[in-house]
Amino acid sequence: MFSFFRRETHPDLEKILLRLRLNAENNYRDATKEDLGELSTRYEELKSAGKLNDKQIDHYREVITTYGVKLQNFSHKTQKVNAYSEKL
Repeated sequence: MFSFFRRETHPDLEKILLRLRLNAENNYRDATKEDLGELSTRYEELKSAGKLNDKQIDHYREVITTYGVKLQNFSHKTQKVNAYSEKL
């Protein structure tokens, strides 16, 4: 009954996802990749334990896939020079 009230998020995964987003916004490449790995691992653990509903499985699968594509070429080599360092 009232399945539309079921949450599309999971607290454990949201904690990791928040940290991942913050690290990505601050260009912490290694930390962002580690967070994505941790998110994927925890997602699989919760999924195999049956602790995620269908909406959560679909939501986090999409999030992991999207970040995986974004981070594919996310390395120190792609770091852009800012205006300040050009003056040095």
